[in-house]
Amino acid sequence: MATTSETEAVYLQDASLRTLTTEILSHQPVSSLAENEKSMIKGPTDPDMSVVTMRQTILYPQGGGQPSDTGSLALVDQEPSFTVSTVRKSSSGRILHFGKSTTQSDQLFQKGQRVIQRVDDAKRDYHSRLHTGGHVVGLAMQLLFPELKKVKANHFPKEACMEYEGLLYSEQKPVIQAKVDELVSQDLPILISWVEDGSDLEGRGARRDGPVRVASIGGLDRNPCGGTHVPSTKQVGPITIRKISRQKGVSRVSYEVPLEM
Repeated sequence: MATTSETEAVYLQDASLRTLTTEILSHQPVSSLAENEKSMIKGPTDPDMSVVTMRQTILYPQGGGQPSDTGSLALVDQEPSFTVSTVRKSSSGRILHFGKSTTQSDQLFQKGQRVIQRVDDAKRDYHSRLHTGGHVVGLAMQLLFPELKKVKANHFPKEACMEYEGLLYSEQKPVIQAKVDELVSQDLPILISWVEDGSDLEGRGARRDGPVRVASIGGLDRNPCGGTHVPSTKQVGPITIRKISRQKGVSRVSYEVPLEM
């Protein structure tokens, strides 16, 4: 349960939700944010941009190698009046929804008002398949090359990759592709659980304190993860191993999934 200063991250419990009714906590201009929260948006910001926080959210904030969701907000029984262009999570646990009003009125949402959140379906689906695809590549690497240590994961479009300490070569690409294809075809379930003690896992996953959220492909691996996923490996679609590259003793396995299924 979130504290009074935090937003309850409903997407951690149910990534299938695409609409949610919740309560406004604040709505303010970007210029009024604390410096550490302003800095979450790189570069100059649109002067018309503002920030909404709510008691709960189903919109995923950028993090863990996954881009943020986009979406919209609407007062109950009204048309959407705010477009969410990016989402970030502050160190205090506030989830900030950056965006712009879509109406002529400059009136801000008021604390306590009930609003309906909507997630952009196509973007969420693609990001979830990219993220799950990275886990599939990671499991294939774990099964093929257990001696290699994973050092980084990136699930951004056109940048998706898994990085490992040690050297891999282009000749190993067909072997990795074959194992990835096998895991996808097996239609293995993506299992999400919470553990009280994650000391045996690399990293801390979705929270810095308290229970750790763990994603597993068919019980064959265990990875701390706060991202969104599709229900099974087959729903990722075909994963293409694009290339293998190396730099300073680290090997990068780049991959992609279809934009649409």
